[in-house]
Amino acid sequence: MELKRILAKDIRRATEKAVALYGKDVLFVSNAKVNGMTEVIVAVDVAPETLLETSDLGDAQRFEQVLKQSFREVENGATASLAPEIMIPSQKNAEDQRDYIRGREIVDMVRDELSAIRKEFKLAQRVASWQSESSTKSAVRPLVTALAEASIPVSLRTLLVDHISDMDNLHQATEALRAHLIESLGEHWAKLPQRGIHAIAGPSGAGKTMMVARLARAAAERKGPESVAVISYCDQRAGAWSQIQMLCAQSGVDCLRATDAETLKMLLSELGNRKLVLIDTPGVEVVTKIDQIRTCAQDLACHLVLPADASGTTVRKYLVDTRINWHSLMVSRMDEATQPWALLQVLCEKSVPLSAASHSPSATESCQILTATELVSLAIRGLGLSADETANEPVEAEPDHSVVTAAQALVARIEKSAHAIN
Repeated sequence: MELKRILAKDIRRATEKAVALYGKDVLFVSNAKVNGMTEVIVAVDVAPETLLETSDLGDAQRFEQVLKQSFREVENGATASLAPEIMIPSQKNAEDQRDYIRGREIVDMVRDELSAIRKEFKLAQRVASWQSESSTKSAVRPLVTALAEASIPVSLRTLLVDHISDMDNLHQATEALRAHLIESLGEHWAKLPQRGIHAIAGPSGAGKTMMVARLARAAAERKGPESVAVISYCDQRAGAWSQIQMLCAQSGVDCLRATDAETLKMLLSELGNRKLVLIDTPGVEVVTKIDQIRTCAQDLACHLVLPADASGTTVRKYLVDTRINWHSLMVSRMDEATQPWALLQVLCEKSVPLSAASHSPSATESCQILTATELVSLAIRGLGLSADETANEPVEAEPDHSVVTAAQALVARIEKSAHAIN
């Protein structure tokens, strides 16, 4: 069995390429996003008779004979050559163990998703009759229809529809919806990592490595590259180490690798003079890895990275059904997602400080400050209401744009200074 790496623009093209190269029986091991591309790792059976297919060529036959003779000489003569044969099974066992753990997590996630879908379906059936009987004014029906068509959890959608059903103006209903969500979330924020030891965790494919690279770049611009270090901890994904090395090299930040807790503890002691140390964690056994890091660093701040379009099951797994007290929540894929409703629902129930957001897949783009207003605005834009629909009635009083602009500039300066270095 041999692992092969395939890069393509998306998962569909990567799958087609794998099937075309290695046949329909190819085994898919994992997939991840690498520099805007989709990386797929497949397992391929390596048969010793593969060279026989070119038996009609004289050079191929001679090469095969020489190769077999070399194998026989190695087997008969050198006992030292047994060492790599002993190492290969251990490496394969480690990879098989990681793949097994990842497979179990995927199975559990699918089972939880199906259970959540069944609950949503039952709740939707119960709410449907009540909503059909309730009176909704015609002015806000486009907004109610957009809420019904969006992927919003039933309980949250019911509350939002009930909040705006009695309004007479679509624009006012949209703004009331926005204000209600922002008030429910609250403005809980946390400073961007600038000092100390910080662990960046989250599910596979959430964009942890890219977020670590962006945070390292921002800190290096403020404090200098020599004061920042990045550690990759126990990430055994194919290409993960080379990816984080390349990203850190772009900003001039030192990058180190730790495969166990003892190595991590030694590295942290050697990096004691660094102002900021960022630890990139794997996407499997998240709670276990955080516990291991805590044994090596007492003053550890743990940050969770979730994609903006994460499902409700994933958001609850890492925000609600966990014993980890996250220092802050970082949101990725803000440029791709248009339906962050599952994330909004959980944040309305449990207040978690917001810190950073990524709006571009490019590694050169720095992370931005994340606010509840930005998350809600992203969700409202995703409803697809046009400007003509929301502006169906004129506004009674025209505001002073100079005053509004000055107020917005003041708020922006306050937010930036709150996240700046003390």
